[in-house]
Amino acid sequence: MTLPMNQTSPPEEHLVVDRPREDSRDEPPLLSVVVPFYNVEAYIGDCLDSLQRQLLEDIEVILVDDGSRDGSLAVAERFVAADPRFRLVRQENQGLGPARNTGAAVARGRYITFVDSDDLVAPRAYTAMVGSLEETGSSIAAGNAYRFSAHKGVYQSWTHREPFRTTKLRTSLDRFTPLVKDRMIWNKVYRRSFWDAGGYEFPPIRYEDYPVTLRAYLEAESVDILSSHVYLWRDRESGDSITQQSANADNARERFESARMVLETLAHHEANDDVRHAVEAYFIHIDLVSLAQSMVTVPEADRPDLERMALELAQLTDPRADDGVTRLARLIHRRLRAGDLAMVGELARWRLDGDTAALARALASQKRPFGVSLALGAVVRRNRVQNPLRPRRLRSALREAVWDGHVLRLDVEAKLRGDLGRRVAPSAAFHFADGTLPVRVVSCRPSGDSLALELEVDSRDVAAVSDPPDRSPLELVLRLGPLTWKGEVRFTPELLPGVLQLSDGSWLQLGGVGLNLGLIRVGNPLVVTEVEAVDDAFLVHPYRSAIGATLVVDRGAPAPDIMISFGEGPARLEATALIDGDPPDNPMTGVAERPVCMRTDAPLPVMPVPKDAHPDDFVPDFGCEDVYLMGDGATIRAGEVLVSLARGWHGNLVVRQQPVEPVESSDIVDAMPDVAVKGAPEELVASAASRTDELAEADLEA
Repeated sequence: MTLPMNQTSPPEEHLVVDRPREDSRDEPPLLSVVVPFYNVEAYIGDCLDSLQRQLLEDIEVILVDDGSRDGSLAVAERFVAADPRFRLVRQENQGLGPARNTGAAVARGRYITFVDSDDLVAPRAYTAMVGSLEETGSSIAAGNAYRFSAHKGVYQSWTHREPFRTTKLRTSLDRFTPLVKDRMIWNKVYRRSFWDAGGYEFPPIRYEDYPVTLRAYLEAESVDILSSHVYLWRDRESGDSITQQSANADNARERFESARMVLETLAHHEANDDVRHAVEAYFIHIDLVSLAQSMVTVPEADRPDLERMALELAQLTDPRADDGVTRLARLIHRRLRAGDLAMVGELARWRLDGDTAALARALASQKRPFGVSLALGAVVRRNRVQNPLRPRRLRSALREAVWDGHVLRLDVEAKLRGDLGRRVAPSAAFHFADGTLPVRVVSCRPSGDSLALELEVDSRDVAAVSDPPDRSPLELVLRLGPLTWKGEVRFTPELLPGVLQLSDGSWLQLGGVGLNLGLIRVGNPLVVTEVEAVDDAFLVHPYRSAIGATLVVDRGAPAPDIMISFGEGPARLEATALIDGDPPDNPMTGVAERPVCMRTDAPLPVMPVPKDAHPDDFVPDFGCEDVYLMGDGATIRAGEVLVSLARGWHGNLVVRQQPVEPVESSDIVDAMPDVAVKGAPEELVASAASRTDELAEADLEA
């Protein structure tokens, strides 16, 4: 059954609503969460579990069964039976857009949001977004998103990285054009009065999000952008999600139809040139490349229709709209505008299989072989041979770090073939803005395909540096004649030694500078001497600077902070109290790290504020001074969770919780050895993983 565009729900004879149970609340909920589902038996349970665990409890979850033929309905019914906040609506199969319209029509909340039934929602998502809307009065609140899969684990969504890098309140699409990349519906909460006044409805096609979200952004009085990750977007290994069906002709047709509707929306709203060009550049970068790939992968009978749509979309998008567009996408766009389907087809095939030699042969056989240089110029950068005179990347990792009096001793393993390792000349240094602090190489011994290096740095040399930096990364360099290998050092927090006081009264801590090892120098921090595990509690022993002080475990709203008060002796903290009511922000990994700190009243700017910036675009953050640990931390098992009070990634004292049995699918160390480090903050790892191959991530999100 096809749902007319102006109809918000199917006829009554096709709609079955399971009414709320007798113990349901009479008052409308604060937030309505609409979850359409169709044949997602393998995923829907995890999705609904993440909704049930939301820290914002004043919600209703409207489950719309779009005619599922598998066991999805039974899973949904279990949640409805167990939780009065869950309601079930059933209809004949009509598609995702109409199913969302059905759910919106019966929603009662003051705010409304949508969730795809194979994804996960972070536990603080709705607390953050609804709380922001209550404070600012904006029409829409939107948050950052991760992607996740069993193969790659959890990583930053490429399309959400730029729009959500910084929190901005009461902004708009006109003032912040990167929002055009946020084309999905599910990482947002809408004010219901705004939604109803706009008459927003999803079209009965795939890629139904963007026509609605772009129009909403254009019409919103203001928008709140939150940098925190509120949503986890599944990359299905089965390849059967809508965004993974580029070889499906109907999928490609509806991608084109969605793009056409968006361009009509821009024209109707007389969007400014910056917004229009940003949308068109995104279409060139993502959708036009996907249509080109569909041209060469769909059945032969469908190709003329796909070619026509690709040619039309190319004509509808301005060649000047090329901000952030790859050379390959730009060339596909221009050759489509010129009607050169042969070259576009060869570029699309290369995009799918990466065979540069086959691309060169195919283009050379064309009547106009001058195209070979243009095409190879667009693709060769992904296959270029390394210049032997430029430094090569050196991969190395910390194996041990200890203080021996005032000397810091480091054991580092570097990856290099043994025949080369016996001949290289090693050096190491901590780098800062105005110079370097050399590190002594005590020994360098080949061991298989690695080098074992012993390094030393004297803390008195650090104290002697005039105007010393706060953070200095360690770099290791190996030289052999004209060849050079260079790189920073990876580590895990468990290897970090305690903080050490220098002769000038400042303190020195080894810890993370970005994703790598470095020295962190702090002026006059509060220091804890050691942490003990006694039965089910931690005993925290203060250094003399902390006696009489009150510290907090900063757990993030709405979980209350935990206070740590020191008298003359140690403070006692129950392990379960540290994690009660504070679920991990990432439901995929089950890992969370909360800093132990001393609050300050002075606001710290999130980032420098440009002179022409709107004052509500930037949010002040109140300081939380780090606390450091001289001795060892401790770990206690609390049920199926390990609770640690120990050094975190930056060497500061943290409370860390993680499952007793780690979630293997969240460990992306094997899948992405260049960017992932065990124990690193997820924000750092996800951001680095996203940067390793933007083009590949664009593929996933196309």
